[in-house]
Amino acid sequence: MDQYVSTVEEEPDRLFRRAAGPPTAGSIHLTLEDMFSGWKSIAVFLDDTPKGEKIGKCAAALAHRCRAHLIGIHGMSCNPAEHPSDSFARGKEAIDRVFARLREAEEQKALAVDRLFTALSLKQGVSAEFRMIRSYRADDDMVLNSLHCDLVVIGHPDPPGLPKGWSPERLLMASGVPVLIIPDGWKSETIGDNILVGWNASREARRAMADAMPFLRAAQSVTVLVVDPAKRADKHGQEPGADIGLYLARHGVHVDVEQATSNGSPIGEVILSRAVDRGMDLIIIGAYSHPRWAEIIFGGVTRTLLTEMPVPVLMSR
Repeated sequence: MDQYVSTVEEEPDRLFRRAAGPPTAGSIHLTLEDMFSGWKSIAVFLDDTPKGEKIGKCAAALAHRCRAHLIGIHGMSCNPAEHPSDSFARGKEAIDRVFARLREAEEQKALAVDRLFTALSLKQGVSAEFRMIRSYRADDDMVLNSLHCDLVVIGHPDPPGLPKGWSPERLLMASGVPVLIIPDGWKSETIGDNILVGWNASREARRAMADAMPFLRAAQSVTVLVVDPAKRADKHGQEPGADIGLYLARHGVHVDVEQATSNGSPIGEVILSRAVDRGMDLIIIGAYSHPRWAEIIFGGVTRTLLTEMPVPVLMSR
């Protein structure tokens, strides 16, 4: 695969540099805490399974780094006490007993998730709160609870804590909040040290960079990857990726810009292959920069990453 690599040189008067210790009076140096200060509220969907505990740990660790408030959310996927005989209940009294039993079962399940979430939050020393979304309120409460935060953290491919019928992409499209998706197979303790950004000069990609700025500024390395830039020459300018690389550098990001040709391979697979080969621990993309219906029918980067996800992905739209 052909590629072009360029490093965005630091400007002589560059304003943002890393500092080992806290900034002195009047200093313009930024600490790691300063870099992550953009996120004040982080929400995580979880349950009390091992998968849910893993996602909760990741979210609590991230909240600790950001000094952010952590919101644990558990959506009831189904009625945990449901029994086939419940559907045969007749009469108001019998039906009321069924609903009372279902509500009690949901509350017991929520208590178990709350205990797990509280333990994870206390271990990281972060301020936290827990919310339960009942099955019959899933559509309304799901969006409301995710709207009031800076970032949502969920698992993949079967996100623990998301109500039945919901998916990462549906949550992203409904709320407009950036979503950090962590795959079940991800075993590393770090997320965001080495980042790959998929850049196609679209509004969605630009939005993703802005939403992910706390990650980008704190990362050890960031690679902006432009695949098949000649196909969008009118969008990229004379040197594809150079302008967005300079923009990131002015924000204190340690950034390289790379160009690659797909040679007919799906662009999503090119991004995934590069991320795995380089040992990246986070991919950042703008979701559905092409019409969603076209990606669903013909495939696209977003669909590829939602299907094949070996490393965490931050999506924004």
